Amino acid sequence: MTPDGTRVKIECTPPGHFQGWANVIHGGILSTLLDEAITYVGIASFDGPAVTAQLEVRFKKPAMAGDKLIVTANRVKMGKRLIEVEAHIDSEDGERIVEGSGKVMKVIGDF
Repeated sequence: MTPDGTRVKIECTPPGHFQGWANVIHGGILSTLLDEAITYVGIASFDGPAVTAQLEVRFKKPAMAGDKLIVTANRVKMGKRLIEVEAHIDSEDGERIVEGSGKVMKVIGDF
């Protein structure tokens, strides 16, 4: 992550009980990875954990080969309470699997 929180990059390997990402039902796991990356960018951008993220996911292909996924999220635009983030997941060979975009809202006040 850059010092000002504009980018996060995460490399993920499948859990031990999977034989690779191709054996994973892609929807829930990949959208969760994108959501976490978008949220991390929001937390770093606002310098605090009180954020909530909204995510839109676009799948490029249903399964992937290889043992590692690279999740990247970048801050695109930032206001006082709202930032826009773009994210994607690539396989080890650079093939784009999923794209996403999201909005991260800074939560104001006590819970």
